[in-house]
Amino acid sequence: MPIPEGKIGKAIIDKYLKSEKWEESYILCTSELRRISKYSGLNFNEVLDLPYSLYLLYRKESWIDSWNRTDEGREFLKTLWRLQQTKADIKKIREFQQGKEAKFCH
Repeated sequence: MPIPEGKIGKAIIDKYLKSEKWEESYILCTSELRRISKYSGLNFNEVLDLPYSLYLLYRKESWIDSWNRTDEGREFLKTLWRLQQTKADIKKIREFQQGKEAKFCH
């Protein structure tokens, strides 16, 4: 899944996937199967019979597809993508530096 492990993943979950205490008692065991089934058109048994690599692909693709359906979901995916970037955005850094220099020049 695209959510990182560890402290960063926990922070993302705490910020974007908030749940109330009562909701923890009603977690669905087959929600992932249902999402994959709706995405792929396969029934539950067909999903369970998929080769593991194909199951993981459908799991990831259906997860992304479900977030892509709303503006808030797309913003969430954009945040995840940004957090996974390891190279500096030189263009944005230069824009930021020029903005700071403009403030000091006045």
